[in-house]
Amino acid sequence: MAQPDDHILDRAGERDLAEGEASDERFDRTEFALRALDLVRPPRTIVAVCEGARRMRVERGRRWGRQGESWAMLAVPRHASRRAIALAVAELFDVPRAWVLDVLVGRTHESVQ
Repeated sequence: MAQPDDHILDRAGERDLAEGEASDERFDRTEFALRALDLVRPPRTIVAVCEGARRMRVERGRRWGRQGESWAMLAVPRHASRRAIALAVAELFDVPRAWVLDVLVGRTHESVQ
């Protein structure tokens, strides 16, 4: 039988360390999350991005009545680091962490310089 929080990803490891990672760097965290999602989003998935309270929160599930379609929600705290956001996106769509960190975080720092 399904538990009430079956749709919440509960992954241990690097993301757990990064999800509370804060940064005082000034950047639009929602925009960064949206750009990251554009790079990795699988087709037929609706994603909502919102500001989170204290830590990264990632949820996903299937859309009832819509075969092969899913939904996801990414709550990004106002002081989240780029790394924390990138790793949350990677976990959401099972993208290799090394690729996400290289492409998302590396590309962003290159464009800032």
